[in-house]
Amino acid sequence: MDQDPIVPPDFALPGFAALVELTMAAQQIDLDEAIVFLEQRWEQTGLGGVRPGPNRRGNNGGSPERDEEPQRRQPDREVPQPNERDAPRGNQGQAEQPADPAQLAGMQTITFDPDARIATTLTARPSDYAIKRIEVRKHVPLWYFSREGLREAARVVRQSDENDTLAITKAEEGQVTVRSAGSLAASKNAKLDHQLTYSEFMYAKNLFLTSIDNAKWGDDTIDSFNWFFHNLDNHPMREEGDRGERALLFYASRARVDWHDKLTLRKAYNIATINEDLLAKIARELDSREVRANLEQVRIPARAGHTKN
Repeated sequence: MDQDPIVPPDFALPGFAALVELTMAAQQIDLDEAIVFLEQRWEQTGLGGVRPGPNRRGNNGGSPERDEEPQRRQPDREVPQPNERDAPRGNQGQAEQPADPAQLAGMQTITFDPDARIATTLTARPSDYAIKRIEVRKHVPLWYFSREGLREAARVVRQSDENDTLAITKAEEGQVTVRSAGSLAASKNAKLDHQLTYSEFMYAKNLFLTSIDNAKWGDDTIDSFNWFFHNLDNHPMREEGDRGERALLFYASRARVDWHDKLTLRKAYNIATINEDLLAKIARELDSREVRANLEQVRIPARAGHTKN
């Protein structure tokens, strides 16, 4: 006789409150979505050596749907009633155990190329927050890929082993990853692109391009961003010195944010093409700001030799 599938634990129970809260924070979702997320991860990993059968929503592992109201849910011979969910199941009569985050992270066999070896030059690793944002195609300031951002990321990694909380996050192919909760938070020291120096911006873009390549943004998108940075670096406005580079940084900062906004609306465009009209408008705007700032600092001295009689 076949062994019964292991029924997912009820992540709505108080005993799972901490895990659910970590999932909500990591995925930026609400309570119900976090519970659905944990149940789906449980079903996909097939814990206990037995692949779970149809889930409680009756969709056989498909896209999750909201549970019906408890009073409307029909009994199922494979699914216990709510007051029976903690009862022993299976031929061995073992009680249901809470989910272990380490188990939820997946237990796939490690595979590797036996002929491959470590690279001579190792790429610096940005923070988990930046990597996570890249993985889900969200905007992240280039500061996270600058020298200052990388130093902070390394410091967080050293501190995370001491007393940091672990958070469960979504990974590729239906798997989950357990990471430091502190490393998943935005840095209070982060700067927007136009707040970087021009040299910091151009240094950071190299690791940014490597990161979106690792995250499989696609050759066309990677090429578009590569040409975007190239066109900025070779724009005639750079010949104007600090004024020109400042205008280019403001343009890049606004363009990258707008590109991600349009991506969410499925209206992404070729960011490599510099909109000269927008760039000129930004330059005039910055010039006006500078003029106003200078006027506020002006103090008209008394005219030399001019005194009241």
